[in-house]
Amino acid sequence: MVPIEELKRRWLGFQRILQSKNIEGTLLVQRADTLYFSGTAQNVHVYIPAIGEPLVMAYRDIQRAQEECPWEIVPLTGISKIPQLLAASNRKYPKVLGLEFDVLPVANYQRYGKAFVETQFVDIAYPLRLFRAIKSNWEIARIAETGKIYTALYDYVSTILHPGMSEVELDGLLELKARTLGHETMVRVRGFGSEFHYGQVSSGPRAALPSYFDGPLGGLGASYTHPLGSSHTQIVTGEPIIMDLVMVKEGYQIDTTRILVIGELSGAFRTAYESSLLVEEKTRQALVPGRTAEEVYEEILLWVQNETPYAENFMGFGPTQVKFVGHGIGLELDELPTISKGAKEVLQPGMTIAIEPKFVFPGKGAIGVEDTVVVEGKKGARYLCQAPREIVQIKP
Repeated sequence: MVPIEELKRRWLGFQRILQSKNIEGTLLVQRADTLYFSGTAQNVHVYIPAIGEPLVMAYRDIQRAQEECPWEIVPLTGISKIPQLLAASNRKYPKVLGLEFDVLPVANYQRYGKAFVETQFVDIAYPLRLFRAIKSNWEIARIAETGKIYTALYDYVSTILHPGMSEVELDGLLELKARTLGHETMVRVRGFGSEFHYGQVSSGPRAALPSYFDGPLGGLGASYTHPLGSSHTQIVTGEPIIMDLVMVKEGYQIDTTRILVIGELSGAFRTAYESSLLVEEKTRQALVPGRTAEEVYEEILLWVQNETPYAENFMGFGPTQVKFVGHGIGLELDELPTISKGAKEVLQPGMTIAIEPKFVFPGKGAIGVEDTVVVEGKKGARYLCQAPREIVQIKP
């Protein structure tokens, strides 16, 4: 359960943003957003006025929502009823109402327009996401706790990895173990059309395949209908295996990548892996409050270009190279800020970011590392997962 003090901190902090923008209230419907402010993942609308307490309107299940959420909760039977519910609960009718334009379906937007005929709608998505990007100590502790699941998987994987197994077999055994350790499987992603399982266990040339997913690695996937992540292909001795997994506990995610191999990894891949470790550490040190995300990205990109022979392989290859080296993470996998080209967000203490320097070699494989960190002070960010970075190697 989310402590009431934590929920109150969020509500009061976001109200200050509404007041600064002369927005009289905001109506939230996206699951991560409503969970963040209410503490329940039930099917609800959350109304936050610029002044006064939130109102939670629940389609279902209202009883469970009441058990999990401390705010006033009323039953909701339809969008057209929302203005009446606000009036009945002594909330002022909003003339300016914030909505999540980035995730709100057009059909629902039109229904809100019919319900709030005298209201101007404004987009609240960016200030809301930026507010959520700065995590409290309570949230940071949840993410660090989630990291213990991946650390346990790192210790476990050498006991199950063996010659002759397929990617999807290894993937499935890891997921089973993760579930017993508390992983919740629900990886929330905000981006339109995004679909995500919990990561990928890909090996050799398949790990270097691009995909529709906006990331440096793709994987062959199970079939043409899900061309991302693990495939039914047998893992070959000597090829690098990517264990890139998102663990989730109490809704909070951590994104981590380690490298496995059956037998010996080639010297070229080992050298590239050492470069990825250097890039990760340099990025961690560069994540200092007050800097912009783009500034850090340009610094890291320049270092890769000048100090490694892998610039053309960094974060993809050719036209599929992605223009970032890290992404915000929390209740969603794709939170702010991204350490990317054009990102103007100013780094602030409490931002949690997954750093993922990876090198892709088409037809051969991919190599890299990933860790979730929290921005803190002048010495850079702090790692939130303690899984060792040594390559897991087993005998063929």
